[in-house]
Amino acid sequence: MDFALLRTFLAVVEKGGFAAAALKLGTVQSNVTHRIVRLEEEFGQKLFTRGRGGAQLTPFGEIAHSKLDRLSKEIRYVESNLKDIANGSGHLRLGAMETTASARLPALLKTLREVCPDAQLSLTTGPTAQLTQAVWKRELDAAFIAGPADENRFKAIPAFEEELVVVSAKNLKDDAPVLVFGFGCHYRATTETWLRSIGRSDSDLLEMGTFDGIMGCVAAEMGRAVAPRNAVAKTLVGQNLDITPLPEPFGTSPTSLIMRHDYAPVRAAVALQKLLTRDQ
Repeated sequence: MDFALLRTFLAVVEKGGFAAAALKLGTVQSNVTHRIVRLEEEFGQKLFTRGRGGAQLTPFGEIAHSKLDRLSKEIRYVESNLKDIANGSGHLRLGAMETTASARLPALLKTLREVCPDAQLSLTTGPTAQLTQAVWKRELDAAFIAGPADENRFKAIPAFEEELVVVSAKNLKDDAPVLVFGFGCHYRATTETWLRSIGRSDSDLLEMGTFDGIMGCVAAEMGRAVAPRNAVAKTLVGQNLDITPLPEPFGTSPTSLIMRHDYAPVRAAVALQKLLTRDQ
């Protein structure tokens, strides 16, 4: 298959229309239309229906997208490894929780850049469940997650041991909300388990989208939150707050770097593993 046709098809799906796909690809709309027609002729099936709502996948188009999207990921994976074999410039797509990214990774990634100056590095943040799924689907090469990893699917390298604390404004009311991330966050799950253990399962949970948002609301006396001490200290420097260790068995949470067992690590991934094991 012509890779240009593959990229065009995936761009139309991603952008929802031929004109938007042309902008993404840096070409004109007529080229996009021509390439999609060529693909449809090759398969003997329509891929899209076009209307006011943009380009919609046909039933056959849905099947084609599922298979061609996987093929595209495999091609990028092979390209990255070939570049790495040639000159060490393979792409390492990392994922991390927001708290890990802000408190733990700056110094680590700076050292990694010094060790592998030619490597391409990218970082995506999200909750543990989302990151785990992204690694499994090959959307990320590796990710820092909290809690235990599925050893049947992933190789896990111990990275950090986080002390979890409850942080709140001074003299905050006992019935104030607990500020949490969305579902899929390991720290949220730990928080809910802890609240049940102390008979506070009826506590109001106020869901927030970012760690900075949670800490800002804590500083504004809107509620309390459970978070790693290291991240709290870096985010709320100079704030006069109550910071109390979460009792065991909830007070410590391991962070691991996970990779698929069948992932062939680029040079930067190997170097990252060595940096983590060196610091154990």
